[in-house]
Amino acid sequence: MALCRTVFSSLIFFALTGCAAIDETAPETAHDNTDAVIWLQSSTEYAAATAGVYAAATTALQGMAQTAASPTSGMAIVLDVDETVLDNSPYQGQLVFDDANYGTESWDRWVALRTAAEVPGVVDFIRSAQSLGFHVVFITNRPCRARPDSTDVCPQIEDTRVNLEAIGIDTSLTTIYLRGQRPPESCRALLTTEEQADGTWSQSDKTSRRACVGLDREIVMLFGDQMGDFTEEHGASGRQTAADFDENWGRTWFMLPNPTYGGWKPRTPAEKRALMRGID
Repeated sequence: MALCRTVFSSLIFFALTGCAAIDETAPETAHDNTDAVIWLQSSTEYAAATAGVYAAATTALQGMAQTAASPTSGMAIVLDVDETVLDNSPYQGQLVFDDANYGTESWDRWVALRTAAEVPGVVDFIRSAQSLGFHVVFITNRPCRARPDSTDVCPQIEDTRVNLEAIGIDTSLTTIYLRGQRPPESCRALLTTEEQADGTWSQSDKTSRRACVGLDREIVMLFGDQMGDFTEEHGASGRQTAADFDENWGRTWFMLPNPTYGGWKPRTPAEKRALMRGID
């Protein structure tokens, strides 16, 4: 009798699910990130990958310092912040628990907590870079947003600085540029046409901020988890774009893994199936 009930229940289940329509255009759910967040937070492989990236970069930097024809104080190391220096996987995990997607308000509350941990390997790398005399610059798309309890037009700058200090980085020797921040007077002519409208780095495109750094120092290394942390140039496909810059990867450009979000990520089931390949 128990076997009959099990078979009958299974038939009902398959009948019901077989009739259910799948919305091919529906946005992804937060639970789509479950495995990605678990990988970031608990896998040996993620920590080994990021530590390996920064160890290789340290070796390259030491060689650069030994052969530099000019003082390293005139050279800059530029890093993205989120998922490159700071690990925001608790925020991504909370979205999964809440069955929610990214939102500007929830993200800003997370930034204000100032509790993100370091990406494995990054603190030792930055300390090495600073000890060798290189100037460290953080260029992030964390948006400047006024808060009701503050007169500061960009409290996120201080949030970011305090969080970086908390993981062991001496920010007195660094520069931090956020999205929406007003640039120094010397860099205002470098703003894009879109940014000139309000006089801030209002675009996610980091080109004008890198150009600002380049006014005073030579950028010798870039670190990020998105292609936009390096360039806005894109090939016909993701693989082709990567191949176009083969001479940079692992030498002066260093990419960190981020399986939770980014321009690569399709939003609907139909988009995912269009990108996925099977056995020919």
